[in-house]
Amino acid sequence: MHSFRANFRKDYEVYKALTSKEGYQLIELHDIPVILSDYKMPEENGVLFLEKVKENFPFTVRIMLTGHADMPAVVDAINKGCVFRFLPKPWNEEVLRNSIENAFDIYLTKNLLGIRNEELKKVYAELDKLVFSTAHDITGPLSNIMGLVTLIRMDDSNSAEYVDLIEHTAKKLKLIARDVLSFHRNKRTGINLRDIRLNQLIKTVMNEHQFFENSANINYTLEVYNDQKFVSDKSRLRFILNNLLSNAIKYQDREKKENKINILANVNSSELKLTAEDNGIGIDLDRQSKIFDIYYRGTNLSNGTGIGLYIVKEAVDLLEGNIELTSIIGQGTKFIITIPNLFGAEVKENN
Repeated sequence: MHSFRANFRKDYEVYKALTSKEGYQLIELHDIPVILSDYKMPEENGVLFLEKVKENFPFTVRIMLTGHADMPAVVDAINKGCVFRFLPKPWNEEVLRNSIENAFDIYLTKNLLGIRNEELKKVYAELDKLVFSTAHDITGPLSNIMGLVTLIRMDDSNSAEYVDLIEHTAKKLKLIARDVLSFHRNKRTGINLRDIRLNQLIKTVMNEHQFFENSANINYTLEVYNDQKFVSDKSRLRFILNNLLSNAIKYQDREKKENKINILANVNSSELKLTAEDNGIGIDLDRQSKIFDIYYRGTNLSNGTGIGLYIVKEAVDLLEGNIELTSIIGQGTKFIITIPNLFGAEVKENN
């Protein structure tokens, strides 16, 4: 054991256990990718020890060492699948070193596959919800359009009113299609770093919302501090701003004399801190924990798809940022977003 630690401690962090009980305790306390065990141990043999390790820590790669010519033990260990390699003692250092390196490669591969498998499960669950909810959301408006077309054919004296209703329904369908496309783009598009003129971008997005329905009575304010070079994904940042502004407009409190939307941006060399605050209807406290879930609607007044804030959260996560929500019913809602400033990374030329 001492010679093993002397040979390998420069390349690996080596833990020592004299019994299987000590071994279990070490595994529970530390993330141990590779275990080397003797076949003969004081409390139980190495096959039983590694078999229990496999049950509780399946990603850990197991190697057994023995100086005893015990072929039944070798066969038993291999059949139970509890060992990656079975090496005789005294060991050959080169063979043992190669075995440990291979074991680490397998451990990393197993972990990566596990992570990818969880990501696939999440994607399949999201896709299932997307298909069901989109079909449900589209069916209602399409039925309305078909009904209105029938009414026009039966009574063309009110055709102008019916056409207005058809237009309103078509706009709702367009919003559904937009959100589904945004979902797809956010999932499939890689990070595209740009040198972003933040003040200009926010003003552009705010101007685009001036002619939205029910936006005429809103008072906008914008404050940008330390408007210096900021590098990030411009299209995702634009989507985040678009969604937060459109929600603030949509869920304003029409009983108030003045409706406000305040945007505050603070940029430094390490991050952007973006605050979007309104004095709208607010979100119930018991709904706030679910507000970023796919297809969750934060209010009974919502007629949206329930995708927007989910994509906002996904976009912020892809940019390795953070988003926080505070909201009080009747007072308003505030989103605080922090996004790393990747100034110094490879940037595509700002067109």
